[in-house]
Amino acid sequence: MARAGAITLSDVQEASLTLVCEPCKRRGRFAVSHLMAKHGNASLPNLRALLSADCPKRAQFSVYDQCKAM
Repeated sequence: MARAGAITLSDVQEASLTLVCEPCKRRGRFAVSHLMAKHGNASLPNLRALLSADCPKRAQFSVYDQCKAM
């Protein structure tokens, strides 16, 4: 599968990734090894969408109030 310029899990040099959504104050830390085992060499944009799928701000109409998971 083509990478289309996105960073993938195999590119990550740290042992863990942290995902934060400021509007809802959610924060999660994920071990890269566990993410690789579960999702393979996923691109970070796709992985972000998967990991933040249950964010209550995901479906907000206003762009200013939407999920800002980073």
